[in-house]
Amino acid sequence: MTDPSISLPLLVIDTSSRRVCVALIDGSESVATRFSNEEASLSLFPLIANILAERELKLDQLKSIAFCEGPGSTLGIRTAIMGIRAWQGAGLNGNVAIFSFSSLRVGYELLTKSASPGDSFLVVTDARRNSWNCLKTQNREPCAVTLLENQALENASLPIFSFDEFPSWTKTVASIDRKSYRPEIVFEDPGFTDLLKPNPAAEPMNVRTMEFAKWIPKARTSDQIET
Repeated sequence: MTDPSISLPLLVIDTSSRRVCVALIDGSESVATRFSNEEASLSLFPLIANILAERELKLDQLKSIAFCEGPGSTLGIRTAIMGIRAWQGAGLNGNVAIFSFSSLRVGYELLTKSASPGDSFLVVTDARRNSWNCLKTQNREPCAVTLLENQALENASLPIFSFDEFPSWTKTVASIDRKSYRPEIVFEDPGFTDLLKPNPAAEPMNVRTMEFAKWIPKARTSDQIET
């Protein structure tokens, strides 16, 4: 069942992979879905216009918007966030509630629906810098998304899954079983709204914590000059 705290119509946006996908959940018997293999900056807003027209709705009639906060394509996720914030700034959705969900949690749901991953496994996407975004599932219970170094991934004893639609940069000898990322399968499930969390500021997921060394400038004096 749809979470009663989430008002319909609900627009769902997933731009985390190379395959842009949108869905509209409005209480009808079927969920309307659209997807494109074009980059999000070109395809996202035409897809949204098309899906709203199909259900004879306007943007200001939406009650909720859910977007994929990541991890995934930085450009794609920023495009979705830019659109949501622009709508908020223009006042078109003054009463709309904003929610977000994780691409790796969607991936987990896809695996449990269409594959036999076992009770404990890892779902990963490449995070650059020789590391991976990782959702660990233990006894069929998914954990929070964390950052995993490549060496740790290669040493992992659990089955590892990822998806073809997410880019790959890190060279690894880890055995990764790659599947197809089709989030609309999850969006069409009545339990999808259980994956949503409130995100009123439309903030992206930040798995990596950036730490910079503090540099304290010092004046160079004559006694520091070697002779």
